[in-house]
Amino acid sequence: MDPTLNPDETTGEIKVTPRVVLGLCVMLAGLVLALDSLGFIEAGNIFRFWPLILVAIGAVKWMSPVPQKMSAFIWIVAGVAFLLVSLGRMSFGGVWAMILFLVGAKIAWKALRPMALPRDADSVIDLMQFMGGTKTVVTTQDFKGGQVTAVMGGCEIDLRHASMPEGRAAVIDTFAFWGGIEIRVPDDWEVVSQGGAALGGFVNNARSQPGSKRRLVVTGLAVMGGVEVKN
Repeated sequence: MDPTLNPDETTGEIKVTPRVVLGLCVMLAGLVLALDSLGFIEAGNIFRFWPLILVAIGAVKWMSPVPQKMSAFIWIVAGVAFLLVSLGRMSFGGVWAMILFLVGAKIAWKALRPMALPRDADSVIDLMQFMGGTKTVVTTQDFKGGQVTAVMGGCEIDLRHASMPEGRAAVIDTFAFWGGIEIRVPDDWEVVSQGGAALGGFVNNARSQPGSKRRLVVTGLAVMGGVEVKN
């Protein structure tokens, strides 16, 4: 069986993923071109609707077993915006205006609805960089998580000298727009990535230790930027 279809090992059920959607769309594009060459259809009229691919990817992300709702929302909105451009109902300037509006709304939402962080300042991180960069080394032995925002800038967090009590799970919520966030973690932590990306990257390169008694969960969104976790 084609591994691209990602069958469930226990039930044999085929999981629909963004990669499956993209593969099917490429197949459909080939079929459309073939029919166009035979004179049955006009490919240009169909390819005008290519942004629906972005909408489909967003829908799959939204309905995935581990929903990435913010990332899915960005994909769907981007698909609708580019569809309006393709149909002549919106200019590219309107697309950028929509992107900036959504990014501003995300930043404002995070400011108005911050995470419930512990009062112990040494055990949490709360960083925001705008058109700048920072490097933070955390050495606390009672790390409890935090939140990091990078807008047209960069944040580097070094947790390799930090620790947390056994059985503890800490959460870091991230948001990167035209910027980057790099998180370095100890070798004995299990890292769980629950973030998403739109025209960017959200990567977990850490040598995770499944079953570890210390777990770090990284959530958030990268828009035209990147979030990377590594050792």
